[in-house]
Amino acid sequence: MTMVATDDPYSLATFLGSLEPLVDALRRHDAVTALGGLDRALSRAAEQEVASVVHGFLGLDMIDLVAGGWRTQARLMEAARSTCAAPGSEEVVALVDHRVTSVHHPSVKVLVDGVSVGTLVVDIEVVFEIDGLVAVVRGGTLVAVRAGYCTATATVAVEQITVASRRGQFDLPGGVQWRRGMVLRHCTPTPPPPPPPTPPG
Repeated sequence: MTMVATDDPYSLATFLGSLEPLVDALRRHDAVTALGGLDRALSRAAEQEVASVVHGFLGLDMIDLVAGGWRTQARLMEAARSTCAAPGSEEVVALVDHRVTSVHHPSVKVLVDGVSVGTLVVDIEVVFEIDGLVAVVRGGTLVAVRAGYCTATATVAVEQITVASRRGQFDLPGGVQWRRGMVLRHCTPTPPPPPPPTPPG
């Protein structure tokens, strides 16, 4: 899974917004204090650090998240097979309305003076609801998205406490080439034809 700079317009962190709500949510629910062994000052410092680590997890590339779900779409995979079989060909695939869900469970170990006081489990879920997608496949690779509307719902929880969430329009890069292309199927190179026989000398 690709991690990108958190100010990237397609990162999950950019979609969710600033770091401060994470700190506030951790503090309101005593998510870090509950680990034990932390006085008030250490808890406050740990909250900031844990929020920073969680924010780092949100460098996930949302385009990669939604595109990863397309590897299960039969019509796209068939287009990948067809374009591998016919080098230089291109297929335009219209997909019906569909949903892609991406779930991740990283964790944060909290240390005090080098001693572990506990581990916080982070749950990240992003649900994409996609309408009217038209995808372009060439050489087994998804190379462009020419249409489509996408609504994303992202939720981040620490120890089952929701610390950030947002539902909103997520603009797929329609009308432009896919930023890196996404390989759906690795095409086997066509072997070159054998050389012509050497005429008898």
